[in-house]
Amino acid sequence: MKANKRLLYATCTAISLPMLLASCQDDISGIGESVSRGEVVINIDSVGFKLNGRSVAAPVIDSRSTTNMLGRLSIPEYGDLRCHFRMILNIPRGQVTGDSLAPQRLKVYELTKQLPDAINNQFDPTGYYSESSLLGTRSYTASAVALGDSAYTKLTSIPLSIEMPLEKGKKVFEEYRNNPATFAWPASFAKFFPGIYVENDFGKGCVFNISNVKFNLYWRKRIKTSAVIDSVTTQVDKIVTDSLTVFATAPEVLSSNNISLTPSSAVTDAIARGEVMMQSPAGYNVEINFPAQEIIDEYSKQSSNLSIVNNLTLSIPVEHTSNDMGIDLPPYMLMVKRSELDEFFAKNKTPDDKTSFWGAYSSAEKSYTFTSMRDYIVELIKAGGQVKPEDMEFILVPVSISTETSSSGSATQTFVTACVPYLARPTLCRLLLDKAKIKFTFSSEQIF
Repeated sequence: MKANKRLLYATCTAISLPMLLASCQDDISGIGESVSRGEVVINIDSVGFKLNGRSVAAPVIDSRSTTNMLGRLSIPEYGDLRCHFRMILNIPRGQVTGDSLAPQRLKVYELTKQLPDAINNQFDPTGYYSESSLLGTRSYTASAVALGDSAYTKLTSIPLSIEMPLEKGKKVFEEYRNNPATFAWPASFAKFFPGIYVENDFGKGCVFNISNVKFNLYWRKRIKTSAVIDSVTTQVDKIVTDSLTVFATAPEVLSSNNISLTPSSAVTDAIARGEVMMQSPAGYNVEINFPAQEIIDEYSKQSSNLSIVNNLTLSIPVEHTSNDMGIDLPPYMLMVKRSELDEFFAKNKTPDDKTSFWGAYSSAEKSYTFTSMRDYIVELIKAGGQVKPEDMEFILVPVSISTETSSSGSATQTFVTACVPYLARPTLCRLLLDKAKIKFTFSSEQIF
């Protein structure tokens, strides 16, 4: 739609100050003539701006995250997904995709050397672990059904424990007592214990999110305790069990998923037909051409020297894809210039509302909306209005967003503190770019 809202400005106001009235009505004075009549026009334009795009393969992603996926899932509508990770295991309730009763088996290896900083989902761990560094194996299901209703309702996560060799526990305990400085910093600890590699080597039908990993040390010790023997209180020896979490994953610890995805023919055939599909992880992102030049050309036709850009927003409708395993939509989407995609995640950037933006999914509107694109178009107008092709080429990526809210009086502002590729669970959706809405609003004063 295109709409104009006009606000008339009177150069003279009926107020009770004679001196001001005289200034407005006195033909001899030049003051009245300098304050010209005019009107402010608010232009709202959403007609003619079309969004073009296509699915692009994204087999390599920045897979560093505080959460990881584990397991294997094969769905005709989605594809074959395999997830392993390096760096021990709590499964948040509700973070399971597929059949939680599907039998699985995993192996846990100790790394033989530290992982490189530059790492992605296709990193080959060969040479970083060996069969001799195997710490333990575990057959399991991602279900807590055996716990009973009362125990299950109290759980925020499903524990998955793997028994480690006794020698490993002794080695960590001795290091803790003899060299406490080893545990003071992640860098010094990594030299003593480079990390772990967890591999799902059996079973498919389920993948799940791992929220954190802990290495717990258990021991038994003898203590003195009071006991009543033959009506006499005395001190006796008692054996008790104690435990300590000696290390765990944290944001500052390098943790990376090994993820490989073979998209199903249902997905690839849809893309071949021209449909725009987004699939994660390691599936398909979406490349779009944003019509910045057309927007600026329209602005130039209607603007004046007193024009002000109010806002620019983009809303993209999406559709679920039918499947039997609960594959859903990602909660957020990142829109970033194609030329800056790799650097954005490599340097842990957050959307700056100039070359990168974020949109949340609205279940009511069934769309993602990017609401803060004003600075982007203003910068291009300031640069002369001739837009380079690379300034209109963007990539849409499923992401996880962390935010903080700041309040001052009645005003509330939300800040993004972290933006990483979405690795909590598999996602798949269809983007309806032909129904996308670009809304450009600016104000201009017309003098007459």
